[in-house]
Amino acid sequence: MAGTLKDISKITGFSISTVSRALKNDPRISDKTKREILRVARELGYKTSIEIGNDKIIMLLVANPHESMESDEFFSKVQKGILENATKENFHYLVQTVSSIEEFDNTLVPLNLVDGIIAGGIPMPESMKNFLLKIELPVVLIGKYDGLESFPSVNNDNIRGGYLAGVEILKTYYEKVCVITGPRSISTFSDRVEGFLKSFKERGKSTDDIKIIELEEFDEKAGKKAVLEHEKFLRSYRTALFCTTDWLAKGALEELNVLKFKVPKEVGLLGFGGLSFCKHITPKISTVSLNPYLLGKIAFLMLRELLDGNTEAKGVVFVEPTVINGETLVRGDLC
Repeated sequence: MAGTLKDISKITGFSISTVSRALKNDPRISDKTKREILRVARELGYKTSIEIGNDKIIMLLVANPHESMESDEFFSKVQKGILENATKENFHYLVQTVSSIEEFDNTLVPLNLVDGIIAGGIPMPESMKNFLLKIELPVVLIGKYDGLESFPSVNNDNIRGGYLAGVEILKTYYEKVCVITGPRSISTFSDRVEGFLKSFKERGKSTDDIKIIELEEFDEKAGKKAVLEHEKFLRSYRTALFCTTDWLAKGALEELNVLKFKVPKEVGLLGFGGLSFCKHITPKISTVSLNPYLLGKIAFLMLRELLDGNTEAKGVVFVEPTVINGETLVRGDLC
């Protein structure tokens, strides 16, 4: 049974008369109020034919943001890229975060209200992947995910980024090279390591002696743990560390400082992400920088085209990374 004016009034907090006027598109009611009432009316199954500007609603669905959506600099900038462009075109915008610890709750996405979804985050739970595969809504991904290759996506060019990291390390004077990475079962990390090794191979450098430390996590704690557990190795050689996230690099640097290593003289450090804390730490962390704002903007444009029925908007777009030189690497010839 469809909702009544009284039901809509109770949920929205507006009077029945205001609800009635809004659903008749009365000019005395603001568009903002009309949209709120119209959204609830549709959710309750109330039939109305009015349109208020662009009434399409899109959602950003993020799996496992770093600590929280607000503190995750990467997805905060992705959100900014989506929101600024959605606002210009009068789209309504929702955001929802999910955790891989719990089974994905389908009720987090109001399918009767949302017209399209932009989704991303690592690791992405299998239950969330299955949800995206089953729904009949346009979906654009931020990133590359096993099993979701059929969806259009906007990606960091992680292989290229890893390649640039390798080129940068090859300019240094360190005796040994060590990679600290998250799980290579996740394409984000396997691609970054692949690109890194590729840069060595193309220049005739052996990769046999590159020490790869693969971790289950990829945050600051994991970076600290990696340095602590491999302190003996780091004491034995001048070592360049390539961390496949800036969070790993930040944790590694903090532990190196605790252990009284001289950075960058004894241990060099290169992160991945271009997060703002890299330039506010002493010494400033050299990093491969990404452009999450542009990822968000392109993802919105692709989704908008799909919502307009343009199937040619499907495909994969890669955004090129760049290297930001900080103070954690010493240039010279790699021995």
